[in-house]
Amino acid sequence: MCGIAGLALRKPDPVLRDKFVRLSLNHLALRGPDAHGHETYRPLPGVEVDLIHTRLSIIDLAGGAQPMADTKGAIVFNGEIYNFREQRDPAFSYCTTSDTEVLLQAMGTGGLPALNRMEGMFAFGYLDEARKRLVIARDEFGIKPVYFYKDDERFAFASTLPPLMALSKKEINPDSLVEYYTSRGMRSSHTIFKDVVEVAPGYAFVLDLETWTLESLKWAEPRRFDPVRGTEAELLDQLEQILDASVKRHLISDVPVAALLSGGIDSSLMTAFAARHTNHLAAFTIGFRDKTYDESQHAAAVAQRYGLRHHVMYCEDDEFIGLIADWPLIMDDAVANPSTVLLYALSRFAREAGYKVLLAGEGADEFFGGYHQQWRFAMARKLNPAARHFSAIAHGLERFAPHRTRLVHAARLATGDCTFHGTSMIVEPWLAPELFAVPVGEAPFAKSLSKALLLDQEYRLPDDMLTAADRATMHASVEARVPFVTRSVANFAAGLEDHHLINGFSQKVILKKLARRHIPASCIDRRKVGFDLPLSRWFRTSLKERLMDSLASTWQRDYFRPGALDKMVDWHLSGRANIPDKLWAFYLLEHNVRALRAIA
Repeated sequence: MCGIAGLALRKPDPVLRDKFVRLSLNHLALRGPDAHGHETYRPLPGVEVDLIHTRLSIIDLAGGAQPMADTKGAIVFNGEIYNFREQRDPAFSYCTTSDTEVLLQAMGTGGLPALNRMEGMFAFGYLDEARKRLVIARDEFGIKPVYFYKDDERFAFASTLPPLMALSKKEINPDSLVEYYTSRGMRSSHTIFKDVVEVAPGYAFVLDLETWTLESLKWAEPRRFDPVRGTEAELLDQLEQILDASVKRHLISDVPVAALLSGGIDSSLMTAFAARHTNHLAAFTIGFRDKTYDESQHAAAVAQRYGLRHHVMYCEDDEFIGLIADWPLIMDDAVANPSTVLLYALSRFAREAGYKVLLAGEGADEFFGGYHQQWRFAMARKLNPAARHFSAIAHGLERFAPHRTRLVHAARLATGDCTFHGTSMIVEPWLAPELFAVPVGEAPFAKSLSKALLLDQEYRLPDDMLTAADRATMHASVEARVPFVTRSVANFAAGLEDHHLINGFSQKVILKKLARRHIPASCIDRRKVGFDLPLSRWFRTSLKERLMDSLASTWQRDYFRPGALDKMVDWHLSGRANIPDKLWAFYLLEHNVRALRAIA
């Protein structure tokens, strides 16, 4: 895992070049603390291309230095190709044992279509010297990020936003701001600034260095949705084989690998499979003194069953409040997911214990129907249409009690309005026009359970969960690997009938049945707690002064209706509403933009 950046100039600009290289090496240092590299290439007269890399050494510790070049081009690569050994061309003479060289050779001979043979996570920049073009690409699920800026003379890309602040005008994109508040993160390919673009999952951008034209290409082949049929036992055996194989691949490393173990179904099942394939597996868990939030005893039960070295870090208010001051720049592509602060602290804890690679359970909820909003939607589709007489109640709640979001949502479902807008809403799409002073476009939606899950896979997974996990772990100089986020798992889940996902009051039905083979029943038959911070209390106490100072000088007033922000803060502080998610979204974006604008 690494940090990557690149700058292409039609005309030499030594001042900008030096500034961009400095920002890249400084801001990507924690993504790759083990080594760094920088090379300048001149593929055409007058055209300069700089490729920059910071390395977290995991595979081929001695031989995987970047930028890496051959006779056809040069590459900077962030990620892992888990099947790189199978992809080695026997007719080619390799100089290293790294996955980077396999990707470099594949791009030189097969181009973008070759990526469909790769199993892994990646973002990279490839200078195709033969064709005089610069290619940047991202894996099909969006596990690894890459952003770019382009104007008539300059093109730049990077793993994170700060290096691109050397070129950006830093003007707010109103559409992105609305997306952030309605989806908890900005949808690819948007960022908060108008002139900075995120490469969408499964896409590549190709810059022709002669004509300076930029082409967007979808390299990823379409997902398969073949029906998965069989007896329950056959389906469970098939899922076990798929997950076991995925976890085994994700353990490929030349350094020790550990597991993030919450005690929930996803991380526990993942850890159980990992314990099959590695000796002395370590697991890391967040614990809370407040037993309302604490799940560490369930994680301990899994650790005991498999003989794991179990490390528990307890959450202390002062420590986490201290992290919040730096958080807006760590989470540079703002995602209003407060649990990410905990993930960062736990990743740092693991790094201090000597681990660079952590397995994480992201993706299981999106593929197998684990979010409560998905269950509510599935239940609403079964409601008697006669329930529409509740529509007046629903519309009244929307108008007069917009802060009581769960009640509003329940009332809307009771009307028979079975439209799914996603699971990470902060401001519900039907309330957005009342809050924002800028145009609000139509939010993506779904009308069936299968489409609802795909919606979360397309938006929540890359733009929220995976972006947040990338920033939290990489700022601790740790690589997060997500065994649930693979083609084999995605295709299997997509082919299941609905009742294997959500059935009655049960969610992730097939995953829970598989879990019963491997983890204690106490980890399965319980209420889902979640992985969160006590922000509701903090905004009324420890963070109140910071919140009020932010409100007093906010740049966001131009985008909200008069009084809307003040009203939200007042509702929470007075106890009329409990909306820490909205206040966290406001606070994070406020200081995120301030921090990015301060980069010089």
